[in-house]
Order: sequence, then C-alpha cells, then structure tokens
Amino acid sequence: MNGNDTAGNAHHQQQDPDEQWLGIDAACKLLGVDPSTLRRWSDSGRVPVFRTPGGHRRYRESDLQAILKGGSPERSSSGRRSLTRMSISAYEPDYLRQARERRWYRAYSDDQLHELRILGRRLIDYAVRSIGDPSENDLADIYEEGRRIGRRYGSISSDAGLSATDAVEAFLFFRYPVFQSVGQFVEEEQMPARRAIKAFTDMNHFMDEVLVSTIAAHADEAGAAGRSDGT
Repeated sequence: MNGNDTAGNAHHQQQDPDEQWLGIDAACKLLGVDPSTLRRWSDSGRVPVFRTPGGHRRYRESDLQAILKGGSPERSSSGRRSLTRMSISAYEPDYLRQARERRWYRAYSDDQLHELRILGRRLIDYAVRSIGDPSENDLADIYEEGRRIGRRYGSISSDAGLSATDAVEAFLFFRYPVFQSVGQFVEEEQMPARRAIKAFTDMNHFMDEVLVSTIAAHADEAGAAGRSDGT
C-alpha cells in the first residue's frame, strides 16, 4: 500500500456522513476534466481524495466546488509545486545523455556541474514563482534572484572556457524542458487561452532576464581575463 492509499483510508474513517461524496466519474463531470487528469491531481495532493475500503476514490463535493470557485487557499501553491516537480522530472536520462554529448557540457568540471545542478533547481523554483500573480515586491525579489543565478551561470561558463555562444546554447538547452512542462501543465489544468498565454509570457520574460544576466556576466569575466593578460 502506498502513502496516498494510507492517507486516503485515514481520511475515509473521518468522513462526515452529512457531506455529499462523489465517485470519480461524477467528480470529473463536475470539474470538466477526464479521469486521468483527476487521478494525477489527486495523487499529487492537489485535490483531496478519500479511499473506500475497496480502494475506490471518493471526492467531497464541497472541496470540488471550492476548486471551481478558486476558493481553496492551497490551490495556487499546490499548482506551483506540481509544475516545479514536472519541470525537474523533465530532465530525464535521455535528455541529459544528449547534453553530455555536447562540447560545452564536457568543458565543465565535476564541481562546476554540481553547482550548475543546484542553480538549475533554484532557477526552476523561481521561474515557476514568476508566473501567475505574485505581488510587486515578491516579483522584484524573484527577478533579482533570477538575475543573480544568471550572473553565476555566466561566470561559471566563462571560467570553463566557453564562448558566449556556447554559454547561450547551454542555457537554451536546459531551458527547453521547463517550457515543455509549462505546456503540459497548461493542458492538464485545461487553462483558458488567456491565462495560458500569460503564463508563457511571464515565464519567457523571466527567463530572458536570466539569459541577459548570463551574457553580461560572461562578458565581464572575459573582459577581466583579457585585461589581466594585458590584451
């Protein structure tokens, strides 16, 4: 029995008989999604689910109505967590194997690759935070952290001997799965077109800021190295 089943059965024991409970088909009809989508939402904790002793899923109608109205205070944060996990998991072995075949990847030392992995996880987190409607102060902090990560990217790439072109190629290569995950998230959320466009626009703007900072830091490092050589 997995963790989700255990939690579901624990909740089942506390069900209020006065509540209206729906099976998965009725819940899907109410939310307007297909069963596979609702199962994913349930398994990720985004939609409360209860299990019967026979293992069937049951959904409290009031929980579903809250989601429809956007009234769940955890909805946006759970959505961001889901998108973050999707983005990180997008870096599958096959994709990383392609990276290892690139000349610029082989230029990095093991220590540099380790730091880049840490920076990459932080970047995904802040990229996800940049979409939606963060407050003005939060957005300023998100962008500043993104620029800081970009500057470190640029410095590491310069120290590894990469050209500016190689540094940009490396950034774009590792940026792609994040956008791919946003597309998957938009589809699973059945997000309205206007919101989907805004999500892509917000994410793209944030990533562009990071890329500009990467290029600027790389140029600064290369310039400093040239001056130290007397060129």
